[in-house]
Amino acid sequence: MYVRIADDLNLFDLLVAKSPITIDQLAGATGASTGLIARLFRTLVGMGFVRQLDHERFASTAVSKQMTLPSVRAGVKFFYDQGLPILSHAPAYFKDNGYRLPEGMIDGPFQFAHDTSEDCYTFWSKQAGVMENFNIFMQGLFGTPMRLGWLDWFPIQDICSAGFDKEKSEYCFVDVGGGKGHEGEAVLKKFPYVQGKFMVQDLPFVIKDIAHLDPRVERLAHDFTTPQPVKGARVYFLQNILHNWASPVCHTILSNLRAAMIPGYSKILIGNIILSEENVPLRRSGLDIAMLFLHSGAQRSEAEWRGLVVSAGLAVEKVWYPPGDGDGIVEVTRPSE
Repeated sequence: MYVRIADDLNLFDLLVAKSPITIDQLAGATGASTGLIARLFRTLVGMGFVRQLDHERFASTAVSKQMTLPSVRAGVKFFYDQGLPILSHAPAYFKDNGYRLPEGMIDGPFQFAHDTSEDCYTFWSKQAGVMENFNIFMQGLFGTPMRLGWLDWFPIQDICSAGFDKEKSEYCFVDVGGGKGHEGEAVLKKFPYVQGKFMVQDLPFVIKDIAHLDPRVERLAHDFTTPQPVKGARVYFLQNILHNWASPVCHTILSNLRAAMIPGYSKILIGNIILSEENVPLRRSGLDIAMLFLHSGAQRSEAEWRGLVVSAGLAVEKVWYPPGDGDGIVEVTRPSE
């Protein structure tokens, strides 16, 4: 709560720009009372967001510098504003439904807390600024630039360039549920001579909201729970998509893609956290909680990813583990029949 208030007051920006700085100077710049800022900083120092130099002066830390990044502050705002109300209702939700996991798109803790029958994205699209903030968060490598991005280690060019066959399909890379198209744009920026067409697909209100995008990335309004309109693409990319949904919904999404794939040629690349089978770190289990409460979804282990893929009539060709703590890639094909 203190971090959220400090962000509203732009205290982290001031701290980084003018460090060292005093409480009086911060109060003068923001209009907040010295008493409130002093109490905020007392706790923020203890949390590592601020460093106290002496009785009067304060300085920035690595954490406060992170809080000036648009994607990081968007993540803090999003999970505080959208997540905490759901957490407060979660015990009642599970008691009411017999302590079972949700199985669909509109029967989870989110709907219970907000008394709605809409999925979270439809609900958020009607709330001023929420989807804009969510997309800023998602564009920032899942909330922080500190982890290595998938393009820095995964050999996407070997798939897009070496394996592409324009006789099978004009499309090389279809970013399914890809928001504002930043993933496809990033591929083209790093590998500008890659062959084939690129496309981003998302719900109509998301596609309509795209202001700036590489013109080589086509835009298509599409709901991935309905049949995939682009047939035979080399790559269908699902970056941080399937963790948003319960397994029955994921089965529908994958089945729709399977019907569009060319056996032995088309691939689905699932970019997501791959949980360890034992001793899951708190950050990753915390994200699993976030997926459950916000989306009725789940982070999954390798065994769970494999089971989900096989259930949709597909095959896992390889599970790619990232260096460090980033997202992995599950490489999926459609077997020949």
